[in-house]
Amino acid sequence: MARWVLYCPDCKREFPHSEISDTARRDPFVGNLNKPEFPPDGLKLACPHCKKTSRFQRYQLTLQR
Repeated sequence: MARWVLYCPDCKREFPHSEISDTARRDPFVGNLNKPEFPPDGLKLACPHCKKTSRFQRYQLTLQR
């Protein structure tokens, strides 16, 4: 299943943000799969690997198929 991932700026490892359903990926009307919205000042998340909290911006999301 495809998903949006983020990369921790501290340990450089990826971790999942959200999954994309197979139905959405196959739907020709979805187009290029819009990224999830983030708050204007970014989304504060803790890395599940190193536990460091960082603020992420929407442009940092990467599609992983």
